Amino acid sequence: MFKPTYLIRLDRKVFSQDQVVCLGSQLKSIINSLEKLIEPHVWFIADVDAISPIPEKLSINSPKLKKIGNDRSIINVCEHIDQFLSGIFIAIKRENQDFKCSELSVRTEDEQFRSLNLEGILIEIRAFDTSYFEVYSDNHNLMEVLSKIYKVSCHEL
Repeated sequence: MFKPTYLIRLDRKVFSQDQVVCLGSQLKSIINSLEKLIEPHVWFIADVDAISPIPEKLSINSPKLKKIGNDRSIINVCEHIDQFLSGIFIAIKRENQDFKCSELSVRTEDEQFRSLNLEGILIEIRAFDTSYFEVYSDNHNLMEVLSKIYKVSCHEL
């Protein structure tokens, strides 16, 4: 089971040029920052609630994990989102991606915060209430690099 050790919170101070947080463009920026920092991976999403001109076409509001694909694929999703109200975005090592994701579900409001029995999670990003993104990982070096990029503290859980 994924039990992250480190947390970074990206809030309004990080995205000071924007009036609000959890924009599709902001998640796109985070994904671009991660692209070369994590080993080959595949993105999955779950429990996404978003303001978008085409939310029905994206069909991503289910608590079931949905495979999105590579960085370009998730960036394409972000380009169709004005703002995330909530959402879970998980990068899994490419060799560990062959599980039945339709059988796994997760919600941003889960009492048991990490109910996923998944191996190979490199990073998890959660969008919360248009207020902030939280980034989780067990890779200290990765989280230190991200904290420097966004000028925030990395917290140990």
